[in-house]
Amino acid sequence: MFTFVLVLHLIAVCCWLGGALYERCFIVSGFRKEVGSVGEATMLRLLLGSVPFFFTSVITIVVTGITMTVMGKYGFLQWSWIGLKQYIMLGILFLIAFYIAPRMSRLGNQLKWNMEQGVGVDDRMRSQANRVIFYLDVMHIGVLVNLILGVTKFF
Repeated sequence: MFTFVLVLHLIAVCCWLGGALYERCFIVSGFRKEVGSVGEATMLRLLLGSVPFFFTSVITIVVTGITMTVMGKYGFLQWSWIGLKQYIMLGILFLIAFYIAPRMSRLGNQLKWNMEQGVGVDDRMRSQANRVIFYLDVMHIGVLVNLILGVTKFF
């Protein structure tokens, strides 16, 4: 059973990192290339539309991570490689819940309103999107560090 949960966990991590790579290389670069054009709104809509994909990965990672911690009797939030992974994931969850998700929701509502008015992405929205992109990058780096810690069991 532990192996099955581990495989689900790793699949979710691979989906997250693969999605992050796609998001960074194609969507974000497309958003920045299309500044001032109609395509900019489309790329921003694609970025905002990736939320359900990442949310599914996050939920799967959290549930399988907690399950493996309980099954392996590792303990929670202790000073060890798994404790550090848990602290990083906790930080990612706080970042998502209190910074990224609310800003992406407001950005999506503003984009929808602008599109209904026939206006594209304005400078304020562009600035907000760039801040969200920065924190998405921080979050994705946290997942990469967690993957490295999980594979190497560093300390």
